[in-house]
Formats: sequence, structure tokens, C-alpha cells
Amino acid sequence: MRHTYYINLDERGSFFADVRRDKDDCTVYEIHGGSIFEDGFMDDKHDIDGLRGYLLDLGILTAGDTLEAA
Repeated sequence: MRHTYYINLDERGSFFADVRRDKDDCTVYEIHGGSIFEDGFMDDKHDIDGLRGYLLDLGILTAGDTLEAA
């Protein structure tokens, strides 16, 4: 299944992004704030590989799923 990563808000210390399924546009994961970066799961807000690995570990994505930036 194809998933898309959207950065919805990135202003002065506020960050919000989500990952949606392409098929029905449902949100499957949300990122609020910078903890995902501080905890080292993503190097920065554009680290798609880091996010994909994290979502695989959580079981949100499967090995055959793709993740791309909007």
C-alpha cells in the first residue's frame, strides 16, 4: 500500500505532520511537536527513511508498503 507524509504545520516551534494512506486518504499516524526528532527516530523533518523505519517497527507499515513525501 502507498502512504504519503504531509507536513501540515512548521512554524516557530510548532510542528504537525501526518501519514495518510493513498487509497482512502485516512490518517494512520500523526506527529505533534519535535519528540520524534529528539528521540532519534527521524534526523529531521524530511527524513522519510527514518520515519518509514519507525512506522515499520510500530507495525503501522508492512515491508511491502511505500512512503513518500507530499
